[in-house]
Amino acid sequence: MIVASIDERRSPEVIEQIEGLGLSDEAKARLKRGLDWLAENDWKAQKLGRAEIDGDALFANVMAFETSSPDSKDHEAHRAYIDVHYVVEGEEHMAVAPVEACEAVTEYNERDDFALYRAPKDQETWVTARAGDVVVTEPGVAHKPGCCGENGPAPLKKAVVKVAL
Repeated sequence: MIVASIDERRSPEVIEQIEGLGLSDEAKARLKRGLDWLAENDWKAQKLGRAEIDGDALFANVMAFETSSPDSKDHEAHRAYIDVHYVVEGEEHMAVAPVEACEAVTEYNERDDFALYRAPKDQETWVTARAGDVVVTEPGVAHKPGCCGENGPAPLKKAVVKVAL
């Protein structure tokens, strides 16, 4: 998992973390291209929904919704894509946990690259992302995005760039 400001995407620390993910050269290039797309996008003009970057190899889902209680959500995990969560407006709390420590709630759906999990509380790490922050979750990391903080539900606008492995 990588947590950083989008402005740090080319810093030596973030580049080192990307290198440490063990990705193919093609996947690393797509991840870097996705981070650049997030930094350079015109967010005032960007419509909600799927944003094409490079077909199914690299695209973004742009959404706006109200965050919800962590107790109302399960973790999700993917096998074929890396998720790059980017907060455009608002604040998002996200729990992450190793998939191997979680209990499966649903079977893996290959078409949607998606399965739901429950993580033991002692295996969760919480991350807070604010406008301009990215959280990168690779396969093997179950994540519970879209959670609210102590102040309760609040509006959130975000993009999730999907990077094919």
